[in-house]
Amino acid sequence: MNYYQARIQYDGTNYFGFQWQKDIPTIQNDFNLVLKKIIPEKVTTMGASRTDTGVHALDQIIKITTEFPIECGTFLTTLNQNLPAQIKCLDIIPCDGAFKPTITAVSKEYRYFFTNQKIVSLPELRFIANHSKKLDLNSMMICVKEILGTHDFKNYCSTGSNVKSTVRTITICELGEVNPHTTLPNLNLFSLPPNLTSCYQLKIVGNGFLKQMIRHLVGALWMVGSGKLDPDDFSNLLHGAKIDQRKWKVAPPNGLFLYQINF
Repeated sequence: MNYYQARIQYDGTNYFGFQWQKDIPTIQNDFNLVLKKIIPEKVTTMGASRTDTGVHALDQIIKITTEFPIECGTFLTTLNQNLPAQIKCLDIIPCDGAFKPTITAVSKEYRYFFTNQKIVSLPELRFIANHSKKLDLNSMMICVKEILGTHDFKNYCSTGSNVKSTVRTITICELGEVNPHTTLPNLNLFSLPPNLTSCYQLKIVGNGFLKQMIRHLVGALWMVGSGKLDPDDFSNLLHGAKIDQRKWKVAPPNGLFLYQINF
């Protein structure tokens, strides 16, 4: 068998996440279809992260296993010529057969981009979310600092995934203002309106993330910024017992990017 590591980017707007699902449009489905079109023998893939419906990626890693050897440079060109416009492969290199992207990853970095305007146009919403109610960034910053460290995020995730523990370690958590045109490097794939030169970014790096965990955190932070949730309540939910019902809505997926995976 032959083993390769592919690094891809994608616009997840019209996809039901990364992971393969029968008869449902996902990133892995389309990637596999193209591989089977250009590789004559059996081929399988394994992704490093299961991004959800509507979530994008700047740095997703896929392990390709095939009986047919690949000449990486030529294959990369052919692959990109056949992939849908929403998916781009940045590089392909040989890897060890023991490499497992889901297990080998040391940390993952996500970034959530949002604006705080009363009204925004539809083109602005493709890759950047918006919260229309005025936000108090100072209150939100108090909570952002609380997220750092090892915590049980049971109150900041969705059910439906089979995990042994809801404890995760967050090594970086920062909220600040950025120019999205410089923060999202591939502007051919992630096209932004030219006048959208400023937005907020939540940068978060951890050893792993639960289902919709970042979007739950953003939704709760917006509640704090709107004055509907006290920073102490945010902290209590991070350190206290599991609650039955949350006060916030899960933040929309369009602002979330899998930004980098570290091995």
